[in-house]
Parts: sequence; structure tokens; C-alpha cells
Amino acid sequence: MKALLVAALTLAALPCTAQTTITPSQTRLLGCFGEAFTLVEHVWRLAPGHLDLVSRSAPPPFAAGVLASGTEVDQAGAMAVARNLDGCLADATAKTTPDATTAVLATAVRIELDSAIEDVAELIKQASARRDAVRTSVPSTTNDRSLDSPVDRYLAFGETIKNELVRLRGRVDALVTAATPRLTSRPQ
Repeated sequence: MKALLVAALTLAALPCTAQTTITPSQTRLLGCFGEAFTLVEHVWRLAPGHLDLVSRSAPPPFAAGVLASGTEVDQAGAMAVARNLDGCLADATAKTTPDATTAVLATAVRIELDSAIEDVAELIKQASARRDAVRTSVPSTTNDRSLDSPVDRYLAFGETIKNELVRLRGRVDALVTAATPRLTSRPQ
């Protein structure tokens, strides 16, 4: 909702021109918005939901299964979406033709990414507060591939995705700049 309000205000502030077609730049940005929206869902809804299930008093095999699915499916899925968004932002930045609508769409992508960054900060707080409950719920040992236990990898997701979101935030700033038309002074 907040993205739509900002987009509407931004559009209202830009010169009005009739646009009858959707440009390739706008189509790319709609795809980028979809990827950013999906990241918000991962860090706002999916990851906290898994954290709730893992940190509850549940039989260890159930909690271990939820932890494994959270790590192998949802966390890996979120990182895949972040990679998709990275490619989308790079492509959109390189191929964007600036106009008012494209600038609004680029700003909406940035707002959605900002929302994900806010949500992941809350996820990190929740994971920190529930760290002991997760460790109790899922007794864990390290595996042969690393010194980290499955619980360690699971609980590290918040910081991992936060670092990726912050990196992507820099890319989206470049996209907004590329999408925004340059104002030119008119001779008087």
C-alpha cells in the first residue's frame, strides 16, 4: 500500500503526458517489482512462520524437519529470488529508457526492497530472541561439510539475506537514476 501511495504522489508530481503503450523498460520493471515483492514475502511471512514452528515445544523430529525445509527450500528459495532480482536490476538499468512512468515503477521497486530490509531487521530480532528455544527444540551436531550445525545455518539466514538486500539496494538506486528523465531547462 505504501508503495502505491508513493508511486501515485511521484506520478502526480511529474509532467503529465499521454502514454498509450507499455514500454519494454516498464515491462522489465514490473518483473523486478515482482521479484522484490517475493523477497518481502520470504522475510516477512515465510521465515518468521518457520521460526515460530521450530522454536515451539514440538517433538525434535518435527522441529528438525521444519528446520530442514526452512533452510533447504524457503531460505534457498529466497536467495534464488535475490539472484533473479539482481539480474533483473542489472538488465533494467542497462536497458531503461527514462520516462515518468518508468521512474514511478523504479521507485516502487526501491520501496518494496526497502520494505524487505525493514522486515529482515525484525526477523533478525526474532531469531536472536528465539535462538535458545531453537537450539533446545532441535538438538544438533555439526556435519562433515562444515563446522556449522544445521541450526547455525538456519539462524544465520537473517544476516545473510540482509547483506544481500543491502547490496541490491545500491543497484536499485542506480536503476531509479537511469529511469528518471532528466529535466532540461527551456529557453525563455
